[in-house]
Amino acid sequence: MMMRMMGAFLLRDLRIAISYNLSFILQLLNIFPMVLLFFFLSRLFGDVASGPLKPYGGAYFPFVLIGIAVQNYFSTALNSFAGSIRESQVSGTLEAVFCTPVSTAAFLFGSALYAFVFNTLRIVIYFMVGYLLAGMVFDLRNVPWAILTIILSIAAFSSMGILAASFIMLFKKGDPLNWFFSVISWLLGGVYYPVALFPEWLRTVANYIPMTHTLEALRVLLLGLGGVGDVAGHLAALAVWGLIGLPVSYGCFLFALKRAKSAGTIGHY
Repeated sequence: MMMRMMGAFLLRDLRIAISYNLSFILQLLNIFPMVLLFFFLSRLFGDVASGPLKPYGGAYFPFVLIGIAVQNYFSTALNSFAGSIRESQVSGTLEAVFCTPVSTAAFLFGSALYAFVFNTLRIVIYFMVGYLLAGMVFDLRNVPWAILTIILSIAAFSSMGILAASFIMLFKKGDPLNWFFSVISWLLGGVYYPVALFPEWLRTVANYIPMTHTLEALRVLLLGLGGVGDVAGHLAALAVWGLIGLPVSYGCFLFALKRAKSAGTIGHY
Protein backbone atom coordinates (compact mmCIF):
# COMPACT_ATOMS: atom_id res chain seq x y z
CA MET A 1 0.00 0.00 0.00
CA MET A 2 2.77 2.40 0.96
CA MET A 3 4.69 1.63 -2.24
CA ARG A 4 1.59 2.40 -4.31
CA MET A 5 1.20 5.73 -2.55
CA MET A 6 4.86 6.59 -3.10
CA GLY A 7 4.50 5.62 -6.76
CA ALA A 8 1.54 7.99 -7.01
CA PHE A 9 3.64 10.82 -5.56
CA LEU A 10 6.43 10.04 -8.02
CA LEU A 11 4.04 10.05 -10.98
CA ARG A 12 2.49 13.33 -9.79
CA ASP A 13 5.83 15.09 -9.49
CA LEU A 14 7.05 13.68 -12.81
CA ARG A 15 3.99 15.02 -14.59
CA ILE A 16 4.44 18.43 -12.97
CA ALA A 17 8.14 18.54 -13.96
CA ILE A 18 7.48 17.53 -17.55
CA SER A 19 4.70 20.10 -17.85
CA TYR A 20 7.37 22.78 -17.36
CA ASN A 21 9.52 21.68 -20.29
CA LEU A 22 11.94 24.59 -20.29
CA SER A 23 12.66 24.37 -16.56
CA PHE A 24 13.23 20.60 -16.82
CA ILE A 25 15.69 21.03 -19.70
CA LEU A 26 17.53 23.91 -18.04
CA GLN A 27 18.09 21.84 -14.89
CA LEU A 28 19.83 19.22 -17.02
CA LEU A 29 21.78 21.77 -19.06
CA ASN A 30 23.02 23.41 -15.87
CA ILE A 31 25.26 20.37 -15.38
CA PHE A 32 27.51 21.33 -18.28
CA PRO A 33 28.84 24.73 -17.12
CA MET A 34 29.51 23.29 -13.65
CA VAL A 35 31.50 20.36 -15.05
CA LEU A 36 33.34 22.60 -17.52
CA LEU A 37 34.28 24.98 -14.72
CA PHE A 38 36.03 22.25 -12.74
CA PHE A 39 37.49 20.67 -15.87
CA PHE A 40 39.36 23.84 -16.74
CA LEU A 41 40.33 24.40 -13.10
CA SER A 42 41.73 20.87 -13.00
CA ARG A 43 44.08 21.74 -15.85
CA LEU A 44 45.82 24.14 -13.46
CA PHE A 45 46.81 21.16 -11.33
CA GLY A 46 47.60 18.58 -13.98
CA ASP A 47 48.42 15.06 -12.79
CA VAL A 48 50.03 15.18 -9.37
CA ALA A 49 52.38 12.25 -8.75
CA SER A 50 52.64 13.02 -5.05
CA GLY A 51 50.74 14.98 -2.45
CA PRO A 52 47.12 14.82 -1.20
CA LEU A 53 45.75 13.65 -4.56
CA LYS A 54 48.13 10.70 -4.89
CA PRO A 55 45.77 8.23 -3.11
CA TYR A 56 43.09 9.15 -5.68
CA GLY A 57 45.20 8.55 -8.77
CA GLY A 58 46.83 11.99 -8.87
CA ALA A 59 44.24 13.70 -11.12
CA TYR A 60 42.02 16.45 -9.74
CA PHE A 61 39.16 16.29 -12.25
CA PRO A 62 37.93 12.72 -11.46
CA PHE A 63 38.32 13.53 -7.76
CA VAL A 64 36.21 16.69 -7.87
CA LEU A 65 33.67 15.35 -10.39
CA ILE A 66 32.65 12.60 -7.97
CA GLY A 67 32.58 15.22 -5.23
CA ILE A 68 30.18 17.60 -6.95
CA ALA A 69 27.97 14.73 -8.15
CA VAL A 70 27.57 13.41 -4.59
CA GLN A 71 27.13 16.93 -3.23
CA ASN A 72 24.20 17.19 -5.61
CA TYR A 73 22.67 14.08 -4.03
CA PHE A 74 23.28 15.41 -0.56
CA SER A 75 21.56 18.72 -1.37
CA THR A 76 18.60 16.74 -2.70
CA ALA A 77 18.28 14.76 0.52
CA LEU A 78 18.72 17.83 2.67
CA ASN A 79 16.29 20.08 0.81
CA SER A 80 13.62 17.78 -0.62
CA PHE A 81 11.88 16.80 2.61
CA ALA A 82 11.80 20.31 4.05
CA GLY A 83 11.03 21.74 0.61
CA SER A 84 8.00 19.51 0.10
CA ILE A 85 6.65 20.44 3.54
CA ARG A 86 7.21 24.13 2.90
CA GLU A 87 5.62 23.98 -0.56
CA SER A 88 2.55 22.20 0.81
CA GLN A 89 2.25 24.79 3.59
CA VAL A 90 2.37 27.68 1.16
CA SER A 91 -0.03 26.05 -1.33
CA GLY A 92 -2.45 25.23 1.48
CA THR A 93 -2.53 21.48 0.78
CA LEU A 94 -0.56 20.20 3.78
CA GLU A 95 -3.46 20.05 6.22
CA ALA A 96 -5.68 18.42 3.59
CA VAL A 97 -3.08 15.71 2.92
CA PHE A 98 -2.98 14.69 6.58
CA CYS A 99 -6.77 14.36 6.57
CA THR A 100 -6.54 11.66 3.88
CA PRO A 101 -5.62 7.96 4.31
CA VAL A 102 -2.09 8.76 3.10
CA SER A 103 0.36 7.72 5.82
CA THR A 104 2.91 10.18 7.16
CA ALA A 105 5.79 8.01 5.94
CA ALA A 106 4.32 7.70 2.44
CA PHE A 107 3.84 11.46 2.21
CA LEU A 108 7.29 12.28 3.54
CA PHE A 109 9.28 9.83 1.44
CA GLY A 110 6.96 9.97 -1.57
CA SER A 111 7.32 13.74 -1.80
CA ALA A 112 11.11 13.40 -2.05
CA LEU A 113 11.18 10.37 -4.36
CA TYR A 114 11.10 12.28 -7.64
CA ALA A 115 14.01 14.46 -6.56
CA PHE A 116 16.15 11.39 -5.91
CA VAL A 117 15.20 9.79 -9.23
CA PHE A 118 15.88 12.99 -11.15
CA ASN A 119 19.23 13.52 -9.47
CA THR A 120 20.24 9.94 -10.21
CA LEU A 121 19.83 10.91 -13.87
CA ARG A 122 21.92 14.02 -13.23
CA ILE A 123 24.73 11.94 -11.71
CA VAL A 124 24.78 9.67 -14.76
CA ILE A 125 25.07 12.76 -16.97
CA TYR A 126 27.88 14.13 -14.78
CA PHE A 127 29.88 10.96 -15.35
CA MET A 128 29.06 10.86 -19.07
CA VAL A 129 30.34 14.41 -19.48
CA GLY A 130 33.44 13.45 -17.51
CA TYR A 131 34.05 10.62 -19.97
CA LEU A 132 33.57 12.89 -22.99
CA LEU A 133 35.80 15.67 -21.64
CA ALA A 134 38.60 13.77 -19.97
CA GLY A 135 38.14 10.16 -20.99
CA MET A 136 37.26 9.18 -17.43
CA VAL A 137 36.71 5.44 -17.19
CA PHE A 138 35.19 3.91 -14.08
CA ASP A 139 35.84 0.43 -12.76
CA LEU A 140 32.65 -1.37 -13.81
CA ARG A 141 33.44 -4.31 -11.54
CA ASN A 142 32.75 -2.11 -8.54
CA VAL A 143 29.49 -0.60 -9.82
CA PRO A 144 27.26 -2.87 -7.65
CA TRP A 145 29.20 -1.79 -4.56
CA ALA A 146 29.00 1.84 -5.68
CA ILE A 147 25.22 1.48 -5.95
CA LEU A 148 25.13 0.03 -2.42
CA THR A 149 27.21 3.00 -1.24
CA ILE A 150 24.70 5.42 -2.79
CA ILE A 151 21.75 3.61 -1.19
CA LEU A 152 23.38 3.73 2.24
CA SER A 153 24.29 7.38 1.63
CA ILE A 154 20.70 8.29 0.76
CA ALA A 155 19.57 6.78 4.06
CA ALA A 156 22.24 8.70 5.97
CA PHE A 157 21.63 11.98 4.15
CA SER A 158 17.85 11.63 4.44
CA SER A 159 18.05 11.47 8.22
CA MET A 160 19.42 15.01 8.21
CA GLY A 161 16.83 16.13 5.66
CA ILE A 162 13.96 14.78 7.77
CA LEU A 163 15.32 16.62 10.81
CA ALA A 164 15.26 19.81 8.75
CA ALA A 165 11.67 19.03 7.73
CA SER A 166 10.76 18.66 11.40
CA PHE A 167 12.05 22.16 12.04
CA ILE A 168 10.01 23.53 9.12
CA MET A 169 6.91 21.79 10.44
CA LEU A 170 7.27 23.58 13.77
CA PHE A 171 8.83 26.94 12.91
CA LYS A 172 7.90 27.38 9.21
CA LYS A 173 10.98 29.40 8.10
CA GLY A 174 14.58 30.11 9.03
CA ASP A 175 15.85 26.53 9.22
CA PRO A 176 19.33 26.53 10.89
CA LEU A 177 19.68 22.74 10.63
CA ASN A 178 19.69 22.81 6.83
CA TRP A 179 22.36 25.51 6.82
CA PHE A 180 24.49 23.73 9.42
CA PHE A 181 24.42 20.30 7.77
CA SER A 182 25.08 21.81 4.35
CA VAL A 183 28.04 23.96 5.39
CA ILE A 184 29.68 21.24 7.48
CA SER A 185 29.35 18.67 4.69
CA TRP A 186 30.78 20.68 1.80
CA LEU A 187 33.42 22.32 3.98
CA LEU A 188 34.71 19.21 5.80
CA GLY A 189 33.38 16.30 3.73
CA GLY A 190 36.09 16.32 1.08
CA VAL A 191 33.94 17.52 -1.82
CA TYR A 192 36.47 19.89 -3.42
CA TYR A 193 39.71 18.93 -1.67
CA PRO A 194 41.05 15.87 0.18
CA VAL A 195 40.35 15.51 3.88
CA ALA A 196 44.07 14.75 4.28
CA LEU A 197 44.75 18.48 3.98
CA PHE A 198 43.09 19.11 7.35
CA PRO A 199 44.89 19.17 10.67
CA GLU A 200 44.44 16.00 12.67
CA TRP A 201 41.61 17.34 14.87
CA LEU A 202 39.58 18.40 11.82
CA ARG A 203 40.13 15.00 10.21
CA THR A 204 38.62 13.49 13.35
CA VAL A 205 35.57 15.72 12.95
CA ALA A 206 35.31 14.83 9.25
CA ASN A 207 35.15 11.12 10.13
CA TYR A 208 31.77 11.72 11.79
CA ILE A 209 30.29 13.27 8.62
CA PRO A 210 28.47 10.89 6.22
CA MET A 211 29.67 12.85 3.19
CA THR A 212 33.29 11.95 4.01
CA HIS A 213 32.56 8.22 4.00
CA THR A 214 30.44 8.40 0.84
CA LEU A 215 33.11 10.22 -1.14
CA GLU A 216 35.99 8.09 0.10
CA ALA A 217 34.10 4.89 -0.76
CA LEU A 218 32.94 6.03 -4.21
CA ARG A 219 36.34 7.36 -5.20
CA VAL A 220 38.04 4.11 -4.26
CA LEU A 221 35.41 1.99 -6.00
CA LEU A 222 34.77 4.01 -9.17
CA LEU A 223 38.36 5.01 -9.83
CA GLY A 224 39.52 1.40 -9.49
CA LEU A 225 41.71 2.10 -6.45
CA GLY A 226 40.44 -0.89 -4.49
CA GLY A 227 37.52 -3.21 -3.83
CA VAL A 228 34.75 -3.55 -1.31
CA GLY A 229 37.19 -4.76 1.35
CA ASP A 230 38.97 -1.43 1.18
CA VAL A 231 35.79 0.56 1.84
CA ALA A 232 34.08 -1.76 4.33
CA GLY A 233 34.66 0.72 7.17
CA HIS A 234 33.05 3.55 5.20
CA LEU A 235 30.03 1.40 4.31
CA ALA A 236 29.65 0.40 7.97
CA ALA A 237 29.73 4.05 9.04
CA LEU A 238 27.02 4.95 6.51
CA ALA A 239 24.91 1.97 7.62
CA VAL A 240 25.12 3.10 11.25
CA TRP A 241 24.11 6.62 10.26
CA GLY A 242 21.09 5.28 8.39
CA LEU A 243 20.02 2.70 11.01
CA ILE A 244 20.18 5.23 13.84
CA GLY A 245 19.51 8.48 12.03
CA LEU A 246 16.38 7.52 10.08
CA PRO A 247 14.30 6.25 13.06
CA VAL A 248 15.44 9.16 15.25
CA SER A 249 14.73 11.82 12.62
CA TYR A 250 11.37 10.23 11.71
CA GLY A 251 10.45 10.19 15.39
CA CYS A 252 11.33 13.90 15.58
CA PHE A 253 9.12 14.56 12.56
CA LEU A 254 6.17 12.71 14.13
CA PHE A 255 6.68 14.73 17.31
CA ALA A 256 6.76 17.99 15.31
CA LEU A 257 3.63 16.95 13.41
CA LYS A 258 1.81 16.12 16.64
CA ARG A 259 2.76 19.51 18.11
CA ALA A 260 1.59 21.31 14.97
CA LYS A 261 -1.71 19.43 15.01
CA SER A 262 -2.35 20.21 18.67
CA ALA A 263 -1.53 23.88 18.09
CA GLY A 264 -3.59 24.00 14.89
CA THR A 265 -0.69 25.39 12.88
CA ILE A 266 -0.17 22.69 10.22
CA GLY A 267 -1.48 24.90 7.44
CA HIS A 268 0.24 28.07 8.67
CA TYR A 269 3.18 29.49 6.79
